[in-house]
Amino acid sequence: MRPMCSLVLLTFLLLLKTGAAYAQSTEGYKDFVLTGKNVLLLTKTGQLKLIDVASGEPGISIDTDAPIVALSADRQGNIVIGETNHLVKSYDEKQKTWHLVSRYSGKLTGLVFNSQNQCFLITDKGIVDVAGNAIYFPDAAFSKNTEIRYKGSWFLPPVCFMDRQDNLWLGFNQGEWGGDVFVFDTRKRVFSPLKMDSLEMTMNPVSGFCEDPQNVYMSGGIAHLFRRHGSIARFTNGVATSVLQAEDRETEIETISKDPKTGKKQKGMLIGWRGGHQIGPSAYNPVNKCLYFYSQNGFFKGKSGTDLSSIKQWNNILKPALTWTGGSPYAAGPAMNVLKMQFTADGTLLFLTEHEGLGIYEGKKLRFVR
Repeated sequence: MRPMCSLVLLTFLLLLKTGAAYAQSTEGYKDFVLTGKNVLLLTKTGQLKLIDVASGEPGISIDTDAPIVALSADRQGNIVIGETNHLVKSYDEKQKTWHLVSRYSGKLTGLVFNSQNQCFLITDKGIVDVAGNAIYFPDAAFSKNTEIRYKGSWFLPPVCFMDRQDNLWLGFNQGEWGGDVFVFDTRKRVFSPLKMDSLEMTMNPVSGFCEDPQNVYMSGGIAHLFRRHGSIARFTNGVATSVLQAEDRETEIETISKDPKTGKKQKGMLIGWRGGHQIGPSAYNPVNKCLYFYSQNGFFKGKSGTDLSSIKQWNNILKPALTWTGGSPYAAGPAMNVLKMQFTADGTLLFLTEHEGLGIYEGKKLRFVR
């Protein structure tokens, strides 16, 4: 997928219907964090909102000194934020006060904690070890995308995920130029090599990570021009294997036209592209041991450990009517409208949408916190 469209074609594609409405909005949420029975929501304007999962009702109000750019919770359940004033703070719920964790420079995009409750910041300059006051950035040998060259910084914010082995996964979505993935061992403070012969990262943007007891999964996809492509990969001890490739294929499409002279209708055939999935984030449900992902066709479920190489082996469990944004910064197609997915301990699915707010799917009941 390479840049090749004219202004006329681009305009047409942005207006192309996908079965849902298009919208452009600065309202809504950009991240959420699950802490026990509560969900912390970060608004697009940098405000913090606390929601009770069971009731969907707002909790206590927590004020900050400056807009928030990154949100997390440490391993003890404390709220941790990064503000526009270049301060990282932790919230003392008993005292109702903020305490300084560290300062940062550059552009902060993520906050994560490993099992030892050690804090790591994700910035455009690399991974910052708060305790050791060191910055780590991978050399070119760790990049899996031949189309992208980094020169001491990342120019796009990554998707972050800390696995149970304290490995920090960073996934990048470069749109029509594919994606990239890096793994940082937070115990040894080194980047880990990955064997990815089965994946072509120039065709695989990254939207999310999740893990089951044995493996880490990476999901992502793209809609570019007239094509859709999505994939899920499994990593076992640093070796990647393909779980699902869901891309458009050439398909005969029946057409009906009217003869301008006689007015008679005529049937014809043309070749189009159909069947692909623009895959977004994914999640693992420990209650039923199933993998889930979202695409333009809704939410799909597949049993972990089974053959899931065909989309027919996945069950379409939910297809909510969500608003899509017309136009993506990195490809001539709609941007992914589900930003993040996560399961609670009891198997309730939480998913963050770009326009409809936080979705809460429990059993067969769906509700939104807007």
